[in-house]
Amino acid sequence: MTKLTEDNFAEIIDGSKNALVEFYAPWCGHCKSLAPEYEILGDLYKPGDGVVIGAVDATENRQLAQV
Repeated sequence: MTKLTEDNFAEIIDGSKNALVEFYAPWCGHCKSLAPEYEILGDLYKPGDGVVIGAVDATENRQLAQV
């Protein structure tokens, strides 16, 4: 899984690949429940597969999370 931030989001999620992006808050119970499953999904797709599995910590990247 790719950790996405305000600094790298546009470069990685540029429309050239399919993408699934999770916007999460570390304190959120639903997000905590999803985390292990999302990690499994991230392990299934490797960088050369043409798919990006990414996650954005919405508490650290507030501007990005508001879009």
